[in-house]
Amino acid sequence: MTPLFALLFDSIDDRLRLRGAADKAVNKVFPHHWSFLLGEVALVSLGILVLTGTYLTFFYRGSSELVTYNGSLELYNGRMLPAAYESVMRLSYDVPGGLLFRRLHRGASHLFIAATVLHMLRILFTGAFRTPREFNYLIGIVLFTLALAEGFIGYSLPYDSLAGTGLRIAYSTALAVPLVGPQVAYWVFGGEFPTGDVIPRFYVLHVMLLPALLLGITGVHLFFLVRQRHTQFPRRGIDGHNFILGKPLWPAQFAETVTLSLWMFGLLAVAATVVPWSDVALSGPYVPGEVGNNAQPDWFMFWLDGMLRMLPAFEIDLPGVTISALFVAGLVLPGLVFGALIIYPWLEKRWYRLDGDWHVLQNPLDIPLRAGFGLGTFLAVLLMSAAATSDQLSRITGIPIETVLWFFRITTLFLPPLLGFALARWSRRRLDRRDLEVARRESTESQELHGVVAERV
Repeated sequence: MTPLFALLFDSIDDRLRLRGAADKAVNKVFPHHWSFLLGEVALVSLGILVLTGTYLTFFYRGSSELVTYNGSLELYNGRMLPAAYESVMRLSYDVPGGLLFRRLHRGASHLFIAATVLHMLRILFTGAFRTPREFNYLIGIVLFTLALAEGFIGYSLPYDSLAGTGLRIAYSTALAVPLVGPQVAYWVFGGEFPTGDVIPRFYVLHVMLLPALLLGITGVHLFFLVRQRHTQFPRRGIDGHNFILGKPLWPAQFAETVTLSLWMFGLLAVAATVVPWSDVALSGPYVPGEVGNNAQPDWFMFWLDGMLRMLPAFEIDLPGVTISALFVAGLVLPGLVFGALIIYPWLEKRWYRLDGDWHVLQNPLDIPLRAGFGLGTFLAVLLMSAAATSDQLSRITGIPIETVLWFFRITTLFLPPLLGFALARWSRRRLDRRDLEVARRESTESQELHGVVAERV
Protein backbone atom coordinates (compact mmCIF):
# COMPACT_ATOMS: atom_id res chain seq x y z
CA MET A 1 0.00 0.00 0.00
CA THR A 2 2.90 2.37 0.68
CA PRO A 3 3.96 2.61 -3.01
CA LEU A 4 0.31 3.28 -3.88
CA PHE A 5 0.11 6.23 -1.48
CA ALA A 6 3.50 7.50 -2.64
CA LEU A 7 2.29 7.37 -6.23
CA LEU A 8 -0.88 9.22 -5.23
CA PHE A 9 1.04 11.96 -3.41
CA ASP A 10 3.52 12.29 -6.28
CA SER A 11 0.62 12.62 -8.71
CA ILE A 12 -1.00 15.35 -6.60
CA ASP A 13 2.33 17.17 -6.19
CA ASP A 14 2.93 17.09 -9.96
CA ARG A 15 -0.30 19.05 -10.39
CA LEU A 16 -0.31 21.36 -7.36
CA ARG A 17 3.43 21.78 -6.65
CA LEU A 18 2.94 21.46 -2.88
CA ARG A 19 6.18 19.75 -1.87
CA GLY A 20 8.37 22.84 -1.98
CA ALA A 21 5.88 24.94 -0.02
CA ALA A 22 5.40 22.12 2.50
CA ASP A 23 9.16 21.73 3.03
CA LYS A 24 9.43 25.47 3.59
CA ALA A 25 6.49 25.45 6.02
CA VAL A 26 7.74 22.58 8.20
CA ASN A 27 11.14 24.28 8.52
CA LYS A 28 9.70 27.64 9.58
CA VAL A 29 11.31 28.74 12.84
CA PHE A 30 9.16 29.78 15.83
CA PRO A 31 10.67 31.87 18.66
CA HIS A 32 11.11 29.93 21.88
CA HIS A 33 9.27 32.02 24.50
CA TRP A 34 6.14 31.23 26.49
CA SER A 35 4.41 34.54 25.65
CA PHE A 36 4.17 33.54 21.98
CA LEU A 37 1.82 30.74 23.04
CA LEU A 38 -0.89 33.28 23.97
CA GLY A 39 -1.89 33.59 20.32
CA GLU A 40 -2.05 29.80 20.05
CA VAL A 41 -4.25 29.61 23.16
CA ALA A 42 -6.67 32.05 21.50
CA LEU A 43 -6.60 30.06 18.26
CA VAL A 44 -7.24 26.70 19.97
CA SER A 45 -10.03 28.28 22.04
CA LEU A 46 -11.64 29.52 18.83
CA GLY A 47 -11.56 25.97 17.45
CA ILE A 48 -13.23 24.61 20.60
CA LEU A 49 -15.86 27.34 20.33
CA VAL A 50 -16.68 26.35 16.75
CA LEU A 51 -16.98 22.64 17.62
CA THR A 52 -19.07 23.06 20.77
CA GLY A 53 -21.16 25.84 19.24
CA THR A 54 -22.06 23.59 16.32
CA TYR A 55 -23.44 21.04 18.77
CA LEU A 56 -25.43 23.68 20.68
CA THR A 57 -27.14 24.95 17.53
CA PHE A 58 -28.87 21.57 17.14
CA PHE A 59 -31.02 22.27 20.22
CA TYR A 60 -31.21 26.06 20.62
CA ARG A 61 -34.31 27.97 19.47
CA GLY A 62 -33.63 31.58 18.50
CA SER A 63 -36.99 33.09 19.46
CA SER A 64 -38.53 35.06 22.32
CA GLU A 65 -42.04 33.68 21.80
CA LEU A 66 -43.60 32.09 24.89
CA VAL A 67 -43.74 28.29 24.96
CA THR A 68 -44.47 25.74 27.66
CA TYR A 69 -41.54 23.98 29.27
CA ASN A 70 -42.19 20.30 29.94
CA GLY A 71 -38.90 18.96 31.19
CA SER A 72 -37.16 17.46 34.17
CA LEU A 73 -36.41 20.76 35.94
CA GLU A 74 -39.21 21.09 38.47
CA LEU A 75 -38.62 24.81 38.99
CA TYR A 76 -40.01 25.65 35.53
CA ASN A 77 -41.98 22.55 34.61
CA GLY A 78 -45.32 23.55 33.07
CA ARG A 79 -44.45 27.27 32.98
CA MET A 80 -44.58 29.56 29.96
CA LEU A 81 -41.03 30.62 29.07
CA PRO A 82 -39.42 32.46 26.15
CA ALA A 83 -38.50 29.87 23.54
CA ALA A 84 -34.78 30.76 23.74
CA TYR A 85 -34.70 30.32 27.51
CA GLU A 86 -36.84 27.17 27.34
CA SER A 87 -34.46 25.59 24.82
CA VAL A 88 -31.50 26.38 27.07
CA MET A 89 -33.28 24.72 30.01
CA ARG A 90 -34.10 21.68 27.89
CA LEU A 91 -30.54 21.54 26.56
CA SER A 92 -29.09 21.77 30.06
CA TYR A 93 -31.33 19.28 31.89
CA ASP A 94 -32.88 16.99 29.30
CA VAL A 95 -30.27 16.57 26.53
CA PRO A 96 -27.48 14.10 27.42
CA GLY A 97 -24.24 16.04 27.65
CA GLY A 98 -25.97 19.34 26.90
CA LEU A 99 -24.90 21.13 30.07
CA LEU A 100 -21.32 19.89 29.62
CA PHE A 101 -21.18 21.31 26.10
CA ARG A 102 -22.71 24.59 27.26
CA ARG A 103 -20.07 24.95 29.97
CA LEU A 104 -17.28 23.97 27.60
CA HIS A 105 -18.51 26.61 25.17
CA ARG A 106 -18.73 29.30 27.81
CA GLY A 107 -15.36 28.42 29.33
CA ALA A 108 -13.68 28.47 25.91
CA SER A 109 -15.25 31.86 25.16
CA HIS A 110 -13.79 33.39 28.32
CA LEU A 111 -10.41 31.79 27.62
CA PHE A 112 -10.50 33.04 24.03
CA ILE A 113 -11.13 36.65 25.06
CA ALA A 114 -8.63 36.52 27.95
CA ALA A 115 -5.89 35.08 25.70
CA THR A 116 -6.68 37.72 23.07
CA VAL A 117 -6.35 40.51 25.65
CA LEU A 118 -3.02 39.18 26.96
CA HIS A 119 -1.76 38.64 23.41
CA MET A 120 -2.60 42.25 22.53
CA LEU A 121 -0.87 43.51 25.68
CA ARG A 122 2.28 41.60 24.71
CA ILE A 123 2.14 43.09 21.22
CA LEU A 124 1.62 46.58 22.58
CA PHE A 125 4.20 46.60 25.38
CA THR A 126 7.01 44.84 23.49
CA GLY A 127 6.66 46.87 20.30
CA ALA A 128 5.65 43.99 18.00
CA PHE A 129 3.37 46.44 16.15
CA ARG A 130 6.22 48.39 14.54
CA THR A 131 7.10 48.45 10.84
CA PRO A 132 6.35 46.29 8.87
CA ARG A 133 3.57 44.92 11.12
CA GLU A 134 1.29 47.95 11.58
CA PHE A 135 -1.41 46.54 9.32
CA ASN A 136 -1.43 43.19 11.11
CA TYR A 137 -1.70 45.08 14.40
CA LEU A 138 -4.84 46.78 13.08
CA ILE A 139 -6.21 43.39 12.05
CA GLY A 140 -5.64 42.22 15.63
CA ILE A 141 -7.70 45.15 16.96
CA VAL A 142 -10.51 44.23 14.55
CA LEU A 143 -10.38 40.62 15.80
CA PHE A 144 -10.53 41.83 19.41
CA THR A 145 -13.56 44.00 18.63
CA LEU A 146 -15.31 41.08 16.94
CA ALA A 147 -14.49 38.86 19.94
CA LEU A 148 -16.13 41.35 22.31
CA ALA A 149 -19.20 41.60 20.09
CA GLU A 150 -19.43 37.81 19.80
CA GLY A 151 -19.11 37.46 23.58
CA PHE A 152 -21.81 40.03 24.28
CA ILE A 153 -24.23 38.45 21.81
CA GLY A 154 -23.40 34.99 23.14
CA TYR A 155 -24.42 35.72 26.71
CA SER A 156 -27.52 37.52 25.41
CA LEU A 157 -28.91 34.47 23.60
CA PRO A 158 -30.18 32.55 26.69
CA TYR A 159 -32.56 35.50 27.26
CA ASP A 160 -32.31 35.24 31.03
CA SER A 161 -32.57 38.26 33.33
CA LEU A 162 -28.89 39.17 32.83
CA ALA A 163 -29.20 38.94 29.05
CA GLY A 164 -32.36 41.04 28.98
CA THR A 165 -30.78 43.78 31.09
CA GLY A 166 -27.77 43.92 28.77
CA LEU A 167 -30.01 44.04 25.71
CA ARG A 168 -32.05 46.87 27.24
CA ILE A 169 -28.85 48.89 27.83
CA ALA A 170 -27.62 48.19 24.28
CA TYR A 171 -30.97 49.25 22.84
CA SER A 172 -30.97 52.48 24.85
CA THR A 173 -27.40 53.22 23.75
CA ALA A 174 -28.35 52.73 20.10
CA LEU A 175 -31.32 55.09 20.54
CA ALA A 176 -28.98 57.72 22.02
CA VAL A 177 -26.96 58.06 18.79
CA PRO A 178 -27.65 61.59 17.51
CA LEU A 179 -29.74 61.95 14.33
CA VAL A 180 -29.76 58.26 13.35
CA GLY A 181 -30.40 56.58 16.71
CA PRO A 182 -33.92 55.28 16.00
CA GLN A 183 -32.83 53.94 12.61
CA VAL A 184 -29.80 52.18 14.11
CA ALA A 185 -31.94 50.66 16.87
CA TYR A 186 -34.45 49.43 14.30
CA TRP A 187 -31.77 47.91 12.06
CA VAL A 188 -30.23 46.01 14.97
CA PHE A 189 -33.28 45.16 17.11
CA GLY A 190 -36.07 45.14 14.53
CA GLY A 191 -38.32 47.45 16.52
CA GLU A 192 -38.90 48.74 20.02
CA PHE A 193 -37.33 46.50 22.65
CA PRO A 194 -38.42 44.00 23.86
CA THR A 195 -39.24 42.85 20.37
CA GLY A 196 -39.56 39.44 18.84
CA ASP A 197 -36.77 40.14 16.33
CA VAL A 198 -33.73 40.76 18.53
CA ILE A 199 -33.06 37.12 19.50
CA PRO A 200 -33.39 35.71 15.94
CA ARG A 201 -31.16 38.47 14.61
CA PHE A 202 -28.54 38.02 17.32
CA TYR A 203 -28.66 34.26 16.74
CA VAL A 204 -27.81 34.73 13.07
CA LEU A 205 -25.00 37.12 13.97
CA HIS A 206 -23.63 34.75 16.61
CA VAL A 207 -23.60 31.52 14.62
CA MET A 208 -23.06 32.78 11.06
CA LEU A 209 -21.80 36.30 10.37
CA LEU A 210 -19.43 36.96 13.27
CA PRO A 211 -17.84 33.46 13.26
CA ALA A 212 -17.28 33.74 9.51
CA LEU A 213 -15.63 37.13 9.99
CA LEU A 214 -13.54 35.85 12.90
CA LEU A 215 -12.31 32.81 10.99
CA GLY A 216 -11.69 34.73 7.77
CA ILE A 217 -9.84 37.63 9.38
CA THR A 218 -7.88 35.21 11.60
CA GLY A 219 -6.73 33.51 8.40
CA VAL A 220 -5.57 36.87 7.02
CA HIS A 221 -3.85 37.61 10.35
CA LEU A 222 -1.94 34.31 10.20
CA PHE A 223 -1.07 34.86 6.53
CA PHE A 224 0.59 38.17 7.35
CA LEU A 225 2.33 36.57 10.32
CA VAL A 226 3.87 33.88 8.10
CA ARG A 227 4.85 36.32 5.35
CA GLN A 228 6.40 38.88 7.70
CA ARG A 229 8.22 36.36 10.00
CA HIS A 230 8.06 36.35 13.78
CA THR A 231 9.50 38.95 16.06
CA GLN A 232 11.74 37.74 18.88
CA PHE A 233 13.22 38.92 22.13
CA PRO A 234 16.84 40.12 22.00
CA ARG A 235 19.53 37.47 22.47
CA ARG A 236 23.17 38.23 23.23
CA GLY A 237 25.33 37.63 20.20
CA ILE A 238 22.36 37.19 17.80
CA ASP A 239 21.39 39.78 15.19
CA GLY A 240 17.64 39.42 15.63
CA HIS A 241 16.89 41.56 12.59
CA ASN A 242 18.50 39.00 10.28
CA PHE A 243 18.25 35.70 12.18
CA ILE A 244 15.52 33.95 14.17
CA LEU A 245 16.59 31.77 17.07
CA GLY A 246 13.92 29.18 17.85
CA LYS A 247 12.43 25.82 16.95
CA PRO A 248 11.08 24.49 13.62
CA LEU A 249 7.40 23.88 12.98
CA TRP A 250 8.01 20.14 12.58
CA PRO A 251 8.30 18.38 14.90
CA ALA A 252 9.02 20.70 17.87
CA GLN A 253 6.38 23.42 17.43
CA PHE A 254 3.78 20.95 16.22
CA ALA A 255 4.27 18.73 19.30
CA GLU A 256 4.09 21.77 21.57
CA THR A 257 0.86 22.96 19.95
CA VAL A 258 -0.77 19.53 20.18
CA THR A 259 0.25 19.23 23.85
CA LEU A 260 -1.11 22.69 24.57
CA SER A 261 -4.40 21.86 22.84
CA LEU A 262 -4.84 18.64 24.81
CA TRP A 263 -4.10 20.37 28.11
CA MET A 264 -6.54 23.18 27.30
CA PHE A 265 -9.34 20.81 26.37
CA GLY A 266 -8.68 18.66 29.44
CA LEU A 267 -8.68 21.61 31.84
CA LEU A 268 -11.83 23.07 30.26
CA ALA A 269 -13.54 19.67 30.54
CA VAL A 270 -12.58 19.35 34.23
CA ALA A 271 -13.75 22.91 34.92
CA ALA A 272 -17.03 22.29 33.06
CA THR A 273 -17.57 19.20 35.21
CA VAL A 274 -16.84 20.62 38.66
CA VAL A 275 -17.57 24.36 38.36
CA PRO A 276 -21.29 25.26 38.18
CA TRP A 277 -20.93 28.18 35.80
CA SER A 278 -23.36 29.11 33.04
CA ASP A 279 -26.31 28.08 35.24
CA VAL A 280 -28.94 30.48 33.93
CA ALA A 281 -31.70 28.56 35.73
CA LEU A 282 -30.87 30.52 38.89
CA SER A 283 -31.26 33.93 37.22
CA GLY A 284 -34.61 33.11 35.61
CA PRO A 285 -36.07 34.25 32.27
CA TYR A 286 -36.04 37.90 31.34
CA VAL A 287 -39.12 39.81 32.43
CA PRO A 288 -39.41 43.32 30.90
CA GLY A 289 -39.24 46.00 33.56
CA GLU A 290 -37.42 43.85 36.13
CA VAL A 291 -33.70 44.20 36.92
CA GLY A 292 -32.08 41.85 39.41
CA ASN A 293 -29.26 42.61 41.82
CA ASN A 294 -26.92 40.42 39.75
CA ALA A 295 -27.15 42.64 36.67
CA GLN A 296 -23.38 42.76 36.02
CA PRO A 297 -22.25 41.65 32.55
CA ASP A 298 -19.39 39.23 31.94
CA TRP A 299 -15.94 40.47 32.96
CA PHE A 300 -14.86 41.56 29.48
CA MET A 301 -17.75 44.05 29.36
CA PHE A 302 -17.11 45.47 32.85
CA TRP A 303 -15.23 48.50 31.52
CA LEU A 304 -18.16 49.56 29.35
CA ASP A 305 -20.64 49.04 32.19
CA GLY A 306 -18.32 50.99 34.50
CA MET A 307 -18.29 53.98 32.14
CA LEU A 308 -22.08 53.94 31.96
CA ARG A 309 -22.27 53.97 35.76
CA MET A 310 -19.62 56.62 36.35
CA LEU A 311 -20.69 59.29 33.90
CA PRO A 312 -23.34 61.56 35.49
CA ALA A 313 -26.61 61.90 33.60
CA PHE A 314 -26.73 64.95 31.33
CA GLU A 315 -28.15 66.11 28.02
CA ILE A 316 -26.75 68.81 25.75
CA ASP A 317 -29.35 70.24 23.38
CA LEU A 318 -27.86 71.55 20.16
CA PRO A 319 -29.78 72.68 17.05
CA GLY A 320 -31.45 69.48 15.87
CA VAL A 321 -29.15 67.25 17.99
CA THR A 322 -29.18 66.01 21.58
CA ILE A 323 -25.96 64.70 23.10
CA SER A 324 -26.70 62.48 26.10
CA ALA A 325 -24.50 60.89 28.73
CA LEU A 326 -25.55 57.46 27.48
CA PHE A 327 -24.16 58.21 24.02
CA VAL A 328 -20.90 59.61 25.41
CA ALA A 329 -20.32 56.74 27.87
CA GLY A 330 -21.58 53.96 25.64
CA LEU A 331 -20.01 54.95 22.31
CA VAL A 332 -17.78 58.05 22.40
CA LEU A 333 -15.46 57.06 25.27
CA PRO A 334 -15.02 53.44 24.05
CA GLY A 335 -14.34 54.87 20.60
CA LEU A 336 -11.60 57.06 22.08
CA VAL A 337 -9.99 54.04 23.77
CA PHE A 338 -9.95 52.02 20.55
CA GLY A 339 -8.90 55.11 18.58
CA ALA A 340 -5.89 55.59 20.86
CA LEU A 341 -4.88 51.96 20.34
CA ILE A 342 -5.23 52.36 16.57
CA ILE A 343 -3.12 55.50 16.17
CA TYR A 344 -0.43 54.65 18.71
CA PRO A 345 2.02 52.85 16.32
CA TRP A 346 2.16 55.91 14.07
CA LEU A 347 2.39 58.25 17.05
CA GLU A 348 5.42 56.40 18.42
CA LYS A 349 7.05 56.20 14.99
CA ARG A 350 6.69 59.95 14.48
CA TRP A 351 7.65 60.85 18.06
CA TYR A 352 10.92 58.89 18.01
CA ARG A 353 11.59 59.22 14.25
CA LEU A 354 11.84 55.47 13.77
CA ASP A 355 12.69 54.33 10.26
CA GLY A 356 13.17 50.92 8.69
CA ASP A 357 11.91 47.49 9.74
CA TRP A 358 11.97 46.26 13.34
CA HIS A 359 12.05 42.55 14.17
CA VAL A 360 13.46 42.57 17.73
CA LEU A 361 11.17 43.18 20.70
CA GLN A 362 11.92 45.64 23.48
CA ASN A 363 11.52 46.18 27.17
CA PRO A 364 8.58 48.64 27.38
CA LEU A 365 10.63 50.80 29.76
CA ASP A 366 13.05 51.46 26.89
CA ILE A 367 10.35 53.56 25.18
CA PRO A 368 9.05 56.12 27.73
CA LEU A 369 6.03 57.08 25.61
CA ARG A 370 4.95 53.45 25.30
CA ALA A 371 5.45 52.78 29.01
CA GLY A 372 3.37 55.79 30.05
CA PHE A 373 0.68 55.27 27.41
CA GLY A 374 0.38 51.55 28.17
CA LEU A 375 0.16 51.98 31.93
CA GLY A 376 -2.29 54.88 31.69
CA THR A 377 -4.64 53.11 29.28
CA PHE A 378 -4.51 49.79 31.12
CA LEU A 379 -5.08 51.42 34.52
CA ALA A 380 -8.03 53.45 33.18
CA VAL A 381 -9.69 50.28 31.84
CA LEU A 382 -9.10 48.51 35.17
CA LEU A 383 -10.69 51.36 37.12
CA MET A 384 -13.65 51.45 34.74
CA SER A 385 -14.04 47.69 35.20
CA ALA A 386 -13.93 48.06 38.98
CA ALA A 387 -16.64 50.73 38.77
CA ALA A 388 -18.97 48.10 37.31
CA THR A 389 -19.01 46.47 40.76
CA SER A 390 -19.95 49.71 42.54
CA ASP A 391 -23.22 48.29 43.89
CA GLN A 392 -21.44 45.22 45.27
CA LEU A 393 -18.70 47.34 46.82
CA SER A 394 -21.31 49.59 48.39
CA ARG A 395 -23.12 46.60 49.85
CA ILE A 396 -19.93 45.04 51.24
CA THR A 397 -18.35 48.21 52.67
CA GLY A 398 -21.51 50.07 53.70
CA ILE A 399 -20.37 53.18 51.78
CA PRO A 400 -23.15 54.92 49.83
CA ILE A 401 -23.06 53.93 46.18
CA GLU A 402 -22.85 57.56 45.02
CA THR A 403 -19.70 58.00 47.12
CA VAL A 404 -18.21 54.87 45.56
CA LEU A 405 -19.00 56.19 42.07
CA TRP A 406 -17.41 59.58 42.84
CA PHE A 407 -14.28 57.78 44.01
CA PHE A 408 -14.03 56.00 40.68
CA ARG A 409 -14.86 59.16 38.72
CA ILE A 410 -12.01 61.08 40.35
CA THR A 411 -9.44 58.27 40.27
CA THR A 412 -10.22 57.34 36.66
CA LEU A 413 -9.88 60.97 35.58
CA PHE A 414 -6.62 61.78 37.36
CA LEU A 415 -4.77 58.61 38.40
CA PRO A 416 -4.04 57.01 34.96
CA PRO A 417 -2.51 60.16 33.36
CA LEU A 418 -0.52 61.00 36.51
CA LEU A 419 0.95 57.51 36.91
CA GLY A 420 1.50 57.21 33.15
CA PHE A 421 3.40 60.51 33.12
CA ALA A 422 5.41 59.50 36.20
CA LEU A 423 6.39 56.16 34.65
CA ALA A 424 7.39 57.88 31.40
CA ARG A 425 9.60 60.34 33.32
CA TRP A 426 11.17 57.54 35.36
CA SER A 427 11.77 55.53 32.22
CA ARG A 428 13.43 58.55 30.57
CA ARG A 429 15.75 59.03 33.55
CA ARG A 430 16.51 55.30 33.57
CA LEU A 431 17.60 55.49 29.95
CA ASP A 432 19.71 58.59 30.66
CA ARG A 433 21.47 56.82 33.54
CA ARG A 434 22.07 53.77 31.38
CA ASP A 435 23.45 55.86 28.54
CA LEU A 436 25.71 57.65 31.03
CA GLU A 437 27.02 54.34 32.36
CA VAL A 438 27.70 53.12 28.82
CA ALA A 439 29.53 56.36 28.03
CA ARG A 440 31.64 56.09 31.19
CA ARG A 441 32.48 52.46 30.45
CA GLU A 442 33.50 53.29 26.88
CA SER A 443 35.57 56.22 28.12
CA THR A 444 37.34 54.05 30.69
CA GLU A 445 38.06 51.33 28.13
CA SER A 446 39.39 53.97 25.74
CA GLN A 447 41.72 55.43 28.40
CA GLU A 448 43.03 51.99 29.33
CA LEU A 449 43.61 51.14 25.69
CA HIS A 450 45.34 54.48 25.11
CA GLY A 451 47.67 53.82 28.02
CA VAL A 452 48.62 50.40 26.71
CA VAL A 453 49.31 51.75 23.24
CA ALA A 454 51.36 54.62 24.64
CA GLU A 455 53.54 52.24 26.58
CA ARG A 456 54.08 50.09 23.52
CA VAL A 457 55.02 53.12 21.43
